[in-house]
Amino acid sequence: MRRRALLAAAASSLPAIVAGCTSLGGFSGSNAVAEAPTARLELTTIADAKLPTKVLYAVRPAEGNDATAQLFDRILDGGTKAKATRPPLPKQQHIAYQEAVHELSYEVVEETPATRYSVKVDIVTDSVVEAESIQFADLPEVDQQEFAEHGLADGDPVGIGTTFLYTDTEREQSVLVPESEYSYITWGDETEAEWVVDDAYDTTLNTYRYTAEHVATAAGYGQQMRERFAFDLSGLSEAQREIVETAIADGQYIVGPDETPSDALVALADRFRGHEQAHGLDEDGEGDLSGTYLVRYQGDVYWTTLVVQRDAFQTTAG
Repeated sequence: MRRRALLAAAASSLPAIVAGCTSLGGFSGSNAVAEAPTARLELTTIADAKLPTKVLYAVRPAEGNDATAQLFDRILDGGTKAKATRPPLPKQQHIAYQEAVHELSYEVVEETPATRYSVKVDIVTDSVVEAESIQFADLPEVDQQEFAEHGLADGDPVGIGTTFLYTDTEREQSVLVPESEYSYITWGDETEAEWVVDDAYDTTLNTYRYTAEHVATAAGYGQQMRERFAFDLSGLSEAQREIVETAIADGQYIVGPDETPSDALVALADRFRGHEQAHGLDEDGEGDLSGTYLVRYQGDVYWTTLVVQRDAFQTTAG
């Protein structure tokens, strides 16, 4: 099943929570960190337009220069090409971007042999050997471009390990790979760095031609999700209403790791059984009780997270 990165992280955290690997707010002391709660319920109101980013791969423009968002804009403007060793954006799945949901397609139109080098742009601990140093401004353009693409063109920060990618043609123009002619790089402001090439890996630089299909507006997509997944929490007992309203008011309702869930909470959890968890409309649902749901309660729709330790919630209904 395809999941956007954030949802995949959230879903994978559920077993970790049950296994006691994640600490949750609301507890104090070392036991709170070491042990998972028996149960956790969270409800947060959510508008339709916000639902796609909860379940889909999402591209969120960052402040300043965001290469992924700029690529997406170019694709939406009529298609574009992108060069990378791996697809920079997934295809044939729903993607949330800005106020809409799209589905991308691509084809590889060119394959170019290349080499990826593991390098260090490190802090100089001794004196720079002049005979082994070169000014950044004197580097060939292909080398300067690799530094720029990694945010290292101004010499700050240094002390990092990363990878530089060169095609066979670019490698012939470089003075830094495969066997570097220099051990130090200096900048005009007296910034300096040690240059180290650790390893090399053959790869292929692919040229991807992308096109996009509009699926729905964010609000329209969210409305379809709500109509498909949302179910009513109505006819609750007084004790069950208190649990739900505590979760809404306090941000979460938690049963501690050494506590036994009340009959009201077990019965409330049973209300979730058989309902489909919230997910992208192009994906299949999941069957485990712990997960994220869309719930209607007293006229509002809530993004709802239910996490339970399975052994404590075995019932006839389960």
